[in-house]
Amino acid sequence: MASGSTFNFAQVRLQSRYGQRADERVWLSLYNTLDLASYLHTAQQTPLRSWLLGIDAEHTVHEVELALRQKYRNHVDEVAGWLPAEWQPSFHWIKYLHDLPVLRYLLDGGRPQRWMKTDPALSNFITDDVSERMQAMRRSGCGCLVTAWQQGNPMLLAWLDQWEKLWPGNNDHEVGMRRLTRYLRARLLKEKKSYYQGVDIGNSVIGEDSEALTADMAVMFRRYAFQPAAVGAYLAIIASDLLRIRSDLMQRLLFPGTVSLNGEGLAEVGLQ
Repeated sequence: MASGSTFNFAQVRLQSRYGQRADERVWLSLYNTLDLASYLHTAQQTPLRSWLLGIDAEHTVHEVELALRQKYRNHVDEVAGWLPAEWQPSFHWIKYLHDLPVLRYLLDGGRPQRWMKTDPALSNFITDDVSERMQAMRRSGCGCLVTAWQQGNPMLLAWLDQWEKLWPGNNDHEVGMRRLTRYLRARLLKEKKSYYQGVDIGNSVIGEDSEALTADMAVMFRRYAFQPAAVGAYLAIIASDLLRIRSDLMQRLLFPGTVSLNGEGLAEVGLQ
């Protein structure tokens, strides 16, 4: 049975990383930087530096998106490594969340895009035969998602069901985790848009009102400190931050010299 003290190691590190996040003053200064090269130069002098290292103004849209996806996957693995062993599988599972749009696209028989072949998390699924794609996904550990697709059920809800199944039994932290899951389920039901159009980091969960999600998750991060729910809340906040970075970068890559008023509207470029 996991006790609260076993999350001390993780909480100290999460608190440090959370405290290093960019504040609104940083985002505002970047918002007013229209040129991509200048944006990257300025951002790399801020707490966003680690998310942007290795990205430069010569990169293509898909290269930028791959870099951000890999950074998030690696961070999820890093955070999961801080947790008690019995909780690690459930948090490693979070890496599949932002791949759901592409998995659904491939299962639907979509033609593999060139950028998918360069993504190490997706390249094994890039075959001409859909049945072979399904087998490869099952071998990778996401068979429950394939089953949900075959049954016509939302893959995102199947992801949540599997996440709950991966929690250790008889744990002391179920109240916080159940509350986190209820919040995510309610948010998913509220979002009416198709959840497989695009490849955003968790965009189907984050939706358009990422500020509200960040605020809600910040409350949960504090309320459930030293518990796994705080870990889930933290990773949702980081996903929201990365989506904000992505929106900024895409705006300057695709529409140089202009900035949208709300930073939205760029969520669907990934499968073009």
